[in-house]
Amino acid sequence: MESQRINILLQKYFEAETTLAEENELITYFTSGEVDENLKMYVPMFSGMKELSVDENPGLGDELMNHILESEHREKLRYRWMWQMVTGIAASVILVMLAVNFYSNQNQWHDTFADPDEAYAEAAKTLEFVAGKYNRGLAQLKPIGKMEDATIPFYSGMEALDKGFEKLYEIENLNKNLKNE
Repeated sequence: MESQRINILLQKYFEAETTLAEENELITYFTSGEVDENLKMYVPMFSGMKELSVDENPGLGDELMNHILESEHREKLRYRWMWQMVTGIAASVILVMLAVNFYSNQNQWHDTFADPDEAYAEAAKTLEFVAGKYNRGLAQLKPIGKMEDATIPFYSGMEALDKGFEKLYEIENLNKNLKNE
């Protein structure tokens, strides 16, 4: 009767349908020493499973879990410290920028001219000076424009040459086609 139950449990075990209690029952049976002759081939497998299931150091799992949690906690603290440093530096930069802005607003420019007509006359004089320098600079670029004008006939001649080469390629392709036929 027991060997039939063990055979059924083995079949369920190999189909991965056993419960933990049924697997423990199989391990107990195969390590008891009273195993049926036709089932002796499973003894090494289940005795090995029993050896693996014996927990030699019961506190090891707790120690591992504590180590993992401590390392995660240390890592979180490190990132928290890093973010505190970054935000502290950013806040310092913002404060310095605000202080510079506040100081520069107190030392604003004062008008150099009390009369608007006098300021307009000075601005016009300055703009005339800048315009004169600009026009002199442009005058020095006129020879470059002449060089560009001189290249126009060259480029038009190149266009004619390109058209000639295109016609030559067409003739070569026709010759190849005629030779292939």
